[in-house]
Amino acid sequence: MYNAIFGSCAVLMMVIVSTSNAVSQIYPSAGTAWVITGHQQAATAPHLQQQFNSATAVSQWEDSHADISIGGHYRQYNANKITQLGYMYSQKLDWQMGKKEQQLRHWMTEKQQDYESLFLHFQDDTQFEIPNNQHGAHTPLYGMPEFVAVQQASTLSQQGQITRIRLPIHQGVVLTNNQSLYLFSSEKLTGLDIELSGQQLEHANMSISYATQDISANTLEYGWQPLLSAPLSTLLTSRWPLPTSWPRVAIAAPLSVQLGGHLTIKHARFFVLKITFNNLATDATLTKIRLPSWYQWSEKSNKHFVTIPGWDPINDNNNDGYIDDREYQQRLNRNARARLPYQARLIPLGRMWNESSALCYVNLFSADNRTLLSNYLQQQWHQRGYQGAYNDSLYRVPNRTQFPTSQGGKILELQLPVRQAGRFYWQSLSAFNQHLQHIDSQAWIGANISDLNLFSQPDLHPLVAGFNFFVREDYIHPSLGLSQQRGLLQRWEHFLLSAQGKRSVLMAHMRKGGKVRWQGHSQTNWQHDQTTNLAIFYLLNNPSLDFYQQWNQSFYYSSKNTRIDNYFQPGIPNNVAYQPTAMLQQDIGNPIPAPANYPAIEYVDSANNTIAVSTDSQITLHKQTLPITPSHWFYLYRKSALTLPWQTTVPQEAVIARQYQQGLILYYTDRKGKNKQFSEQASVTLELPGRYRRLNANGSLSDPITTITLTGYQGIILVPAPQSL
Repeated sequence: MYNAIFGSCAVLMMVIVSTSNAVSQIYPSAGTAWVITGHQQAATAPHLQQQFNSATAVSQWEDSHADISIGGHYRQYNANKITQLGYMYSQKLDWQMGKKEQQLRHWMTEKQQDYESLFLHFQDDTQFEIPNNQHGAHTPLYGMPEFVAVQQASTLSQQGQITRIRLPIHQGVVLTNNQSLYLFSSEKLTGLDIELSGQQLEHANMSISYATQDISANTLEYGWQPLLSAPLSTLLTSRWPLPTSWPRVAIAAPLSVQLGGHLTIKHARFFVLKITFNNLATDATLTKIRLPSWYQWSEKSNKHFVTIPGWDPINDNNNDGYIDDREYQQRLNRNARARLPYQARLIPLGRMWNESSALCYVNLFSADNRTLLSNYLQQQWHQRGYQGAYNDSLYRVPNRTQFPTSQGGKILELQLPVRQAGRFYWQSLSAFNQHLQHIDSQAWIGANISDLNLFSQPDLHPLVAGFNFFVREDYIHPSLGLSQQRGLLQRWEHFLLSAQGKRSVLMAHMRKGGKVRWQGHSQTNWQHDQTTNLAIFYLLNNPSLDFYQQWNQSFYYSSKNTRIDNYFQPGIPNNVAYQPTAMLQQDIGNPIPAPANYPAIEYVDSANNTIAVSTDSQITLHKQTLPITPSHWFYLYRKSALTLPWQTTVPQEAVIARQYQQGLILYYTDRKGKNKQFSEQASVTLELPGRYRRLNANGSLSDPITTITLTGYQGIILVPAPQSL
């Protein structure tokens, strides 16, 4: 039986290796990865100051001690050994146009295509509950302009200097007669709210005009068309109809360099307003400048709601992309009150990242959009030396979680409610990623799915085809249980992915129990948990497909130095401290079938029902039979609750084992995991299936042993010892 299973496994592994993009492997039995390198520092720990005496020295070490690096950078060092992978958030673009948005809009303008077609829009006014937070508060979504500059008053002989105003305004900006503000916006604006303080404003006035030609330091006074003029007061709420022709204009150097920010981006163009204060008898102080909101905000029963206005093209009689007052009064869809399409974009208000977030969901249902976005990614990867990228926010798609609607919700481009859109959006995202793989079969196209089981729901199946590698953040921790909350016996999904040739970055953390979490940052505790995490990785490892990364208890990654709150010794470059380098250097070969007479392990589903065993090469899920890589896990020990002879149950505790060509991996755990009492009190002594030497944290080997004593949540790596005479 073992011969047959091993034969099929060998064939399967040959298929996997042949269909995967080969990566040079630093260590003999494990692939390794870095996550979000950057901000390298010279070591301050005394014993490492000579070896790591500069940021460059740290980067050089990182370049030669892992196979891949995801999401990071080596700005001060030209990394040439490691495979570098970037970020890609294919499902979103920013309202405030950065490098990506400006490049896409430039291409579309050249082809006379509408930039707005890149986005999804609500067709009807859509209300949904939002959390009470500051997400997006410092963006135009909540009224803050993107970029404002102030120019000192010019004279006949000299043009006034122009400087950027930091927003939000905390200290008022003093304005003198004939001074001007310049407001730069990614989209056309229909109004402006300004607050001033000062005396004798009654004879002063304000004029607003818009730019009609590119701007340079020498042409600030030219190419403006008036929008409105109004008497000055302490509170100005200005509104205007859109001009028939309002172009986006470029800001030439050195003015763009002087002002900085997004103005310096290649192909950057903006809609620009000039606000001039005339006939000021005395100085006035600008205390606030805001954009009028196109959203409606409300509160009911201590819950906060927002209504995004709908955009329906049937209301735009002349198809100019703007609903003027006459069209607004005559609109056929009375439930769509957006004046401009961008006001109806699908934006998950309250569910972004921070106060500077302004993400808009992309229309990936369009094949043209998918082609355009893939062209951009290919260009960026080539320029930066990336071999691909991964999506770190796969869960952020238009669905009922992002938009818990209580009114409206129909997506114009899909003609379905947003609550039903998640499955279809994942399908379109998968189609986009498959297009990327078709363009470049060597590209790494990945996503962070943490411990999500992509085979648990049919809606998630398209994602398997859409990616060729997965980042499994927080997938390993040093108190991992057997069955509860996706325990080891539910990690069969990882071997399903490997059977389809999918690579994985398996990330180990310290935040869910373990000696470090429960007993503190000592060298002994760190070495115990690092050894356990590496042992769990070797239980899961599919050679040439899986890559290991060890981190601390946080989700904040960098190449900075350790601190007293995240390691037992401060001043060591993070990756130097956390990677179990000495143990990884030990060659244990590849996984092989279990020794004779040891029971295979039963995989279970979320209800703890047995669905396969560790020697299986196929598994049936949702009435579909899929290939699975045999893990050949076996029980070296298990303790079960009393059951009737025909009943099966997950053991109360067990030692999970996996045999390698030159190694044996053991991990002692209980059913639920994360049990401090089990960690401190449990112990088991076992006969080993031969003579072994234990691999220590420093890379040394113990004397030969034939028995082993394990404590709760302890993982170890054993290396065969020569048989005694």
